[in-house]
Amino acid sequence: MRMKRNWVLPIIVFFLLVTMLSGLYLSMTQEAVAQNRKRYEYIAKNQSNIIRDYFDVIMARAYTLGALITGSNGDVAIFDQAAEQIYLETLNHTGVPLKNIAIAPNGVVEKVYPMDGNEELIGFDFMDESKVGNEEAIAAYRQDKLLVTDPFKLVQGGVGMAGRLPVFLAQNNTSEFWGLVTVTLGFDAFLKHFELDSLSKAGVNYELWYENDAGQHVTLAASPNATVDPVHHSFSLLNLKWHIDVSPSNGWTGFLEIAVALSIILGVSLLIALLLLDQAHIKQTNKKLERLVHLDSLTSSYSRHYVNTVLVNQRNGRWNDPNSKYSLVIIDIDHFKNINDTYGHEVGDRAIVAIAQLLEDNSKSENGDCVIRHGGDEFIVLFNNVSRERFEKKLRAIARGAENIHFTDYPDLHLTVSMGGDYYISPEQSLYYDMVRRADKNLYFSKECGRNQFVL
Repeated sequence: MRMKRNWVLPIIVFFLLVTMLSGLYLSMTQEAVAQNRKRYEYIAKNQSNIIRDYFDVIMARAYTLGALITGSNGDVAIFDQAAEQIYLETLNHTGVPLKNIAIAPNGVVEKVYPMDGNEELIGFDFMDESKVGNEEAIAAYRQDKLLVTDPFKLVQGGVGMAGRLPVFLAQNNTSEFWGLVTVTLGFDAFLKHFELDSLSKAGVNYELWYENDAGQHVTLAASPNATVDPVHHSFSLLNLKWHIDVSPSNGWTGFLEIAVALSIILGVSLLIALLLLDQAHIKQTNKKLERLVHLDSLTSSYSRHYVNTVLVNQRNGRWNDPNSKYSLVIIDIDHFKNINDTYGHEVGDRAIVAIAQLLEDNSKSENGDCVIRHGGDEFIVLFNNVSRERFEKKLRAIARGAENIHFTDYPDLHLTVSMGGDYYISPEQSLYYDMVRRADKNLYFSKECGRNQFVL
């Protein structure tokens, strides 16, 4: 009977340990998944921004050609030379070749560049409503703005996307429709330029798609393996709306990893339970597993750990990337303690998240800009290789943006920020910790002068 009683405590401890450790591990796994989804949201958003920026640069060529037509009062003699220059500039600047550039007085194609392979375009009437594919051209004329088509099969082979821009000339104090200019890009080369396959190599499943007028899901590009429970991001290309879905190739949770972890939990719990048979007292040793992460868990901005381990040499404050030319600003939410005291810490966290998003919106990660949560309600933003004028413009935009943040459930809550900045001068005069000290002093002056402003 005593032997049976000796088993009671180990059995109880075993089940308690299994329950608690499993719950703790699963909770940590869920938190890791949530953080990972935020990272994939950034991947999707970053990829869509790259696509949109390149698309805008290419389609802006239509405005260039339209301006030339307007400036020459409709004289098309300049077309051949101008079209060749636009074609070459687009190729040099973006690496994406244009399939054709055309002008269509009164909607009828008169000239096209290059002519080789595009001969059938001559005489094509974009304003003929009976012809399939003219919807965007007619809509562009009626709305007086550049509109683009969905990807479509080209007569000369391959797939293209075209921008249709109406041109109006001033005649007798009125605006008369002159015709259309069109720019068509090679869609296959456009997608290839972004090397989406590199996402697959990095362990990311993806799908780039849109929904056509019939409500059908049309895939533009996708990884070999389908996305599972993906992060979804939508973005606009002028009048078009595209979507990109991303998910990890090995799933949000590694089932084999979970099985191994739970097996370890069972083994450890059993071992401790067995040790209780021979020992009256067991000293429990709690090991805290430090998870080295670069992102702040509340805002998904970079953490101080990222600065100290990736960006900066802690011994001397030099930037690890010698090409970095960071200008630095410290941002602090005004009267943040009053916000917490008045509305509660949950609302305070919402304010911090809103300011973090504002700072992300006013920085460009592809340029090397970084938003860092320095601690509490304090952020540091690094703007890489900006002029002083641009730096000040960014700070003014942040100040205005903070004033425009509103919470519908707390209409009387208004946010402002104080900022202290330090502009990049030279590598020797722009060491990180020195810049932080100077910016912090300027932040103090900003607060002393009444807050809701910046001091450089």
